[in-house]
Amino acid sequence: MTMGRDEFGENVSDRPGQRLTERVIQNNRAATRNLVLNLPNVISALRVAMMPVLVLLALEHKINGFLWVLALTLFSDGIDGYLARRLGQVTELGTRLDSWADLSTYAAMLLGLKVLWPDLFASESNYLVVAFSAWLVPLLVCLARFRRLPCYHTVSAKLAAIMLAPAYFVAVIWGDALCFRGVLLFYLWVAFEQVVITSMLPRWQDNVPGFWCAAAIARQSGLVDMAPAELPD
Repeated sequence: MTMGRDEFGENVSDRPGQRLTERVIQNNRAATRNLVLNLPNVISALRVAMMPVLVLLALEHKINGFLWVLALTLFSDGIDGYLARRLGQVTELGTRLDSWADLSTYAAMLLGLKVLWPDLFASESNYLVVAFSAWLVPLLVCLARFRRLPCYHTVSAKLAAIMLAPAYFVAVIWGDALCFRGVLLFYLWVAFEQVVITSMLPRWQDNVPGFWCAAAIARQSGLVDMAPAELPD
């Protein structure tokens, strides 16, 4: 059977099948972005659900229970993102859930510090104010520019989260707050990098691991927006 060709030399009979394949690929990508019920999202949702449990344990002064539940919550923080990438289940909802879970966990840690270890909270209050400001400033900058909250999940933010867990436990259990102070001050760099990313990005985007990635996105967007005559040889 002879297949006809158009003026560009393409097989006319191939076009319907190609269009169908492209539609299937696009539908699969859309389904992946909008997939709600998957294991990483369930883990992130459970982390959010642990917030009232931690609050209740703190208010009832159950220190051991608070520390155990907090340890489980912090451990699961590293699992949901890994599974999402490993299983190819990175979704917009999952990214938001992870950010909400991080925020709720940090709020519970702060409340626990205030209620269960008030002396430590008082002695580290200046560093806590610095860390809170470092969290608030990039959030306000991103809201002002994109009308959306930042969900960059930078490498430095992940590193700070990894270091925060042991530093917090060492501070509350053994009373040594040196590492805890160092981690809180490191959030200044995390905040600075997020502000730089927000200023570089041409439009809002999640999962930007660092300012170098934001710079690459900005360059690529600039080349796409250029007219063909303006493109470099």
